[in-house]
Amino acid sequence: MKFNKIIIAFAALGLLTSCSSRNTLFSDEVNAVESTNWHVHDVQVIVPDSLTTSEVNILRPNVDIVWHGEPRGDRRQQVGTILHDALVVSAESLIPENLHRPVVIEATLIQFHSLTPRARSLVGGIHKVKFSIQVVDQKTGELLAGPTVIEADEFAFGNWKAVRADADGQTMKVRISNRIAEVVSAWLGLAAAENAVEQGRIYGIGR
Repeated sequence: MKFNKIIIAFAALGLLTSCSSRNTLFSDEVNAVESTNWHVHDVQVIVPDSLTTSEVNILRPNVDIVWHGEPRGDRRQQVGTILHDALVVSAESLIPENLHRPVVIEATLIQFHSLTPRARSLVGGIHKVKFSIQVVDQKTGELLAGPTVIEADEFAFGNWKAVRADADGQTMKVRISNRIAEVVSAWLGLAAAENAVEQGRIYGIGR
């Protein structure tokens, strides 16, 4: 599948919503009848410059972006790409161009808090991913769904379980990507199991 245009944009924007509420039961979940008439023309992800990140190797860094699942580099670019690619997967059935209404999926990252090497070597924890998402008409800009805050958390293996998961191909990146795709697919009205949305957030200690 190939979009006419794929953009991962980085801008200094404020958070779109409060981070304190539990945003996993969506009153505005997309109607499946409506969404299956869409053709996804583009997927755009914004990672605000205001999101903090750090390479410090402690149990729970007090920053917005913690990511050590790829070689050291531009962490905002890396997590933005993960979110973007997972959104593409979540909308796979909306890609064919014979569907009549071209739309754009827009997402803004709020938090991407994975494990540091130290935390992963000891006890594991929770991968916490939070973002705002909306769908707009590609031609008119009309808002069709959202904005909605999605929390796509996933259990994070630690110690020998993490080593075994990596050996089986279930890396942190794979597990996080699959979880995002599962929850967004449910939000789009494409998933059979509603509990993908209802169980999107996993409570844990810390950020």
